[in-house]
Amino acid sequence: MTWDDGVESRYPWLWLRDHAHDEATIHPVTQQRLLDTAALPPDLRATSASATDGVARIAWHGSDEVSEVPIELLRRFRVPDTARTAVPLAPVLWDAAVIGEATVNVDHDFVMETDDGLRQWLSTIATYGFAIVSGTPPTASATEALIRRVAYVRETIFGGFWEFTADLAKADLAYTSTYLSAHTDGTYSNDAPGLQMLHCLYFDGTGGESTLVDGFKIAEVLRTTEPELFDALSTIAIPGQYIGDGSHLMAARPVFRHDHNGALVQVSYNNSDRAPFLLPPDEMTRLYSALRAFDQLANNEAMQWKQVLRPGDALLFDNWRTLHGRHAYSGRRTMCGAYLNHEDFESRLRTAG
Repeated sequence: MTWDDGVESRYPWLWLRDHAHDEATIHPVTQQRLLDTAALPPDLRATSASATDGVARIAWHGSDEVSEVPIELLRRFRVPDTARTAVPLAPVLWDAAVIGEATVNVDHDFVMETDDGLRQWLSTIATYGFAIVSGTPPTASATEALIRRVAYVRETIFGGFWEFTADLAKADLAYTSTYLSAHTDGTYSNDAPGLQMLHCLYFDGTGGESTLVDGFKIAEVLRTTEPELFDALSTIAIPGQYIGDGSHLMAARPVFRHDHNGALVQVSYNNSDRAPFLLPPDEMTRLYSALRAFDQLANNEAMQWKQVLRPGDALLFDNWRTLHGRHAYSGRRTMCGAYLNHEDFESRLRTAG
C-alpha cells in the first residue's frame, strides 16, 4: 500500500487475515479475537484487494470469504515496529527547581464530578509521577471514594484500604515516627504496587515533611554522568524482603527495569528492605558504588519535592517512578491510603481520554 505522503507499507497476508474486523474474526462487544489464527494455512494468499470508504477488502484464494480491515488500522501500523503499550504522555523529568514551577494540584470536586477533572488528575500523574487532590474531605470514606475514581483497591500484606498511625501495627518503618529515606514500596513483591495514595487525616505535631523524588530523573543523571554505574543498576537483580506478620515475601529485580524497547519503566529501590546477597568481589564493589551514587541523589534536597501533608491534601504517586520518604515527626499523626495496580491506572488514563 502506498500512502498519500509516498510512504510504502507491506502487510503479510496472514497479518491482514488475522486483523480483519468482521464478526467472525473479532467479537463486536469484547473486541477479542475469535479467529483460530494457528489454523490458518501458512501459504494463505489473496486473489484481490481493494480500498474504499475507509476499508480494505481482501478476497482469499480458494474461498468465498472477503475480509475487511479498517484503513485507520493499516495507517496505525504502516511502519513495522516492536510492540508498544505505553500511554501516549511523555514524562517531564524534574528536580526541586523544575517541580517548584509545576502545577501538581487538582481540586477534589473537579476530579470527582467531571471527566475533565479526572483527565487532568491522571495526566498530571503520568507527566510528573504524582499529583495532589486539594480539598479532599479528611475522612477515610472520602479518600477511598477518590482512589476508586481511578480503579479498584489492591490487596497486599497491609490489607486493602488502610488507616494507620505510628503504632507498629505492621512490621514496617512506615508505622513509626522515625525518618524514612527515599524509597519505593514493594521491592519484595514480584509485581510491586503501581501507585500509592497517602492522605493525612489528622496531624498535631511538628516535623513530618513528606518528600518525593523523580526516579526517572535520577536514572537520566546517572546514565549521562556515570554510565557504568547506570549499567550496574540496570542489570544486577537486587533482592528485597518483608519479614513479619506471618509472612516472608521476597522478589528481585534491578533498580532500573527497562522494557523490550529499552525504555525505562520502573525504578525499584528500598535500602531498608534489601535482602542479604553476595556477588563476586568486583561486581559487589561496583554495585555498592552504584547504590551509593543513587542514594546520594535520591536524598539530595536539590532533587526533592518536600511538603508537610495536611488534612485535605490527598497525594497519589507512581510507585514505579517516584520515590517517597518522610522526615521524623513528633506528635500524633493519622494517615490513610491504598495501592493501585499500574495497569489499572494506565487503563483509566486511556479510557478517560
